Amino acid sequence: MDELLDSGTGTLRIRETYNPVGRTMFIVMAVLIAGLGVIGGYGVTDLYSSGESVYKVVVAALVTVLAFVVSFVLLRLHLELRIDRKRVAARAWPFPWTVVPIDQVLASEVVQIDPLWDYGGWGLKGIAQDRLIGGTGTTAVRITYTHESGEQRKLTFLTERAEEANQRIASQRTR
Repeated sequence: MDELLDSGTGTLRIRETYNPVGRTMFIVMAVLIAGLGVIGGYGVTDLYSSGESVYKVVVAALVTVLAFVVSFVLLRLHLELRIDRKRVAARAWPFPWTVVPIDQVLASEVVQIDPLWDYGGWGLKGIAQDRLIGGTGTTAVRITYTHESGEQRKLTFLTERAEEANQRIASQRTR
């Protein structure tokens, strides 16, 4: 886990590794799918061509490259929470940021949740009105805010530093 306080900007940045067990499972699945793809590619090209074919090599190469790309993306998965004077921003990389202006925050609190039971798992879960961004643990900071559409929404971010994040949000709201 990598927490930084940008002294120049006053931004609290929390960056955490995505669920390592889940990430490892995804990588193993990507490798298995790549292996099956290579075998399947060979089988299909054998079925529709006679003798040695350049298609076998092309299909095998494409599937291997795809497996490496998927593995690279999965290895880089991480979660970020940034809190500054103007906004709270959270994301599960490579997905876009969820940005909440500080003046639209109605409340923030530290909560204990069961990600699997409450949201159906880890990562980027839920619906727009109640979103979870989280990798491991059960402690989260939950922000209730007014969306630009006027509806009330919740953003829950799992982090071991939920108390610190909650205090930072509270201090920024009072400014």
